[in-house]
Amino acid sequence: MSVTVAPDIFDQQGEKYEEGLGDGWETSPAFLVVSDDQDKAARALYAAAGRFYSVDQDGNELTRAEMTGEYPQYTPNYVSDVYLTDQGPMIWTDTKGELTKGMAEEMLRILVAELRAQGITAQITAPPADLPLDEQRIWRPPV
Repeated sequence: MSVTVAPDIFDQQGEKYEEGLGDGWETSPAFLVVSDDQDKAARALYAAAGRFYSVDQDGNELTRAEMTGEYPQYTPNYVSDVYLTDQGPMIWTDTKGELTKGMAEEMLRILVAELRAQGITAQITAPPADLPLDEQRIWRPPV
């Protein structure tokens, strides 16, 4: 079992910047998982997507209490369903086009942990920019 990450996953998706919210990229990131076990990869993405909502701009995974606290946090507004593409399952996030280095690193840490928990070999990369999502099937967890 091995989980690898494409070294330029965020550079493929947006311009790098060093201002605004700190080091990061001008993008709302997407994550494509390439694996021989599509179902377990989709399960891992689904679990990670639920956790992405609580990742702030500094790379902290916030508790519910922290998310309703008084200090301002910048977290994703939306995380997509898990799409089943020909290349593998994928999700995208809405970070309003701002992805800090801390947020990016924590999202990757979460996804790697969820993939390892599934016990599969996988590579995390960026999906093709021109991938039409309206033509993709959506993965749902078994009830």
